[in-house]
Amino acid sequence: MARKASLLVIFMTVFIDLIGFGIVLPVLPLFAKTYGATGIIAGLIVASYSLMQFLFAPWWGRLSDRIGRRPVLLISTAGACISYILFALACYYESLWGLLASRMAAGVCGANLSVASAYIADVSPPEERSKRMGLIGMAFGLGFIVGPALGALSAEWFGASGPGWTAATICGLNLILAYFVLGESRTPESDPASPPPRLQQITGVLKRKQLACLMGVFFMATFCFTCFESTFVVTFTGTKESPGTFSFQQTVHAEFDENQITEIRHWHVEQGGEVRKGEPLCTLVTLDSTNVFTAPKSGRIVYEEIHFVPASGKIASIDYTRTIAYYMLVFCGLLGAIIQGKFIGPLVNWLGEKWLIVVGLSLLGVSLAWLPLAHAPHLYMLLGALALFSVSSSVYRAPTYGLISLNAGPNEQGEIMGVTQSIGSLARIIGPLFALGLLDVSIKLPYFICAVIAVAAAIVAAFLLKPADKATLIAEAKLREKKVEGEASKKRINLRGKSVKEKDAEDEETPKRINLRAKPADGKEDEKAGE
Repeated sequence: MARKASLLVIFMTVFIDLIGFGIVLPVLPLFAKTYGATGIIAGLIVASYSLMQFLFAPWWGRLSDRIGRRPVLLISTAGACISYILFALACYYESLWGLLASRMAAGVCGANLSVASAYIADVSPPEERSKRMGLIGMAFGLGFIVGPALGALSAEWFGASGPGWTAATICGLNLILAYFVLGESRTPESDPASPPPRLQQITGVLKRKQLACLMGVFFMATFCFTCFESTFVVTFTGTKESPGTFSFQQTVHAEFDENQITEIRHWHVEQGGEVRKGEPLCTLVTLDSTNVFTAPKSGRIVYEEIHFVPASGKIASIDYTRTIAYYMLVFCGLLGAIIQGKFIGPLVNWLGEKWLIVVGLSLLGVSLAWLPLAHAPHLYMLLGALALFSVSSSVYRAPTYGLISLNAGPNEQGEIMGVTQSIGSLARIIGPLFALGLLDVSIKLPYFICAVIAVAAAIVAAFLLKPADKATLIAEAKLREKKVEGEASKKRINLRGKSVKEKDAEDEETPKRINLRAKPADGKEDEKAGE
């Protein structure tokens, strides 16, 4: 029962970590641009999380081998909670340095995923590890659905800093749960946390033609997905200085009495500033009363400097496009979950892994080229482009991982998957810098370039990938294992702890033993014997 409880807490830890990520990531580049960052600086802020995680996750893994999984998970969860508090404060004070600090802190403390994997390995028998590792994949999918949904609700209820406070609260609750329920899994006989692949391992993998092709396709696809992830909300919503492709606004009306003039004496918020529902907007004064008028909705306020309420009653409008952008991402997440949960198996049986990758990447290119062409008021065009993007990105991902796994032998699965994750991390570091930097030039440019990259990846896959003939792949894996075993046997250690080659070399260097009974050259010993 305790083990099942620990697995549930591990699932919740990863799930909540991904919820926080899904709450913050969509609006992070938007806030950075709104607070005055250039595209490159905004890209650096977004990429800082993946960079810090890439650098520090191995260190956390080694630390968990020494002091245990539980304390490392507690520390990283507490660190995530602090990072989201920093994010909320940065949004409240509109601080670029605060945004950067919050994402770097989140990346440094982002040990949950790697240490959670080691925890599951500790408490699971070998035959159940793969099944239980699926909990992490499930947590990923659910986190990226629930995260944007909570982000939308918290932005509506609490304004710009709401997503940060919501993520911090959820992480705090998870920390309390983990502290009281999560037991230690590390034992002396536990396997160590998987180390990061060395450069020699990466180059060794890339020397194998099929794996090199798959890694290249995986890098390009992840790069395109990350570019979309970094730019969509900025493109859709826009900033104070640069309008987006869509705008959802609610008109703010004050009661107008034609028999009585209502004066607007003081605005409590700045033009283009963020307001939350119920926050004071302005003071309305009549001959009989003075009232403070509050915001009916959260968002960015737009108003004209007028001194009296006009006959229409309209005094301002509140732009809540950011909240709609969150719901768009929820739509993508739900559609992707349905495709991966219900249709991937039948599609693989119908087309095979190779052609499913080719079709998925081709459709991904079409959707990326389509996205920036969808403008207001044609929301149905945007929904169609997002649906195609979600379906295509779901279709290529699973068979790509499947082919990578099939091309790896049973004894090298961990190494190959480690290299795959390193390639993905590199794409997630470069992608935001590239896409947000180009966004300053044109909102269409990053999408069109990524569309070309996706189609290029589809062409590479079509011409260079081999269909997944499982019998052939298994035979090739066995041949590689025999080759490795043969090379290892040549360097076998003898009983005295030295290899055969070392022993031969030592024999050559060791002087010949002198025969003490050897006959002297002058023959005097023979003479003595004769006497």
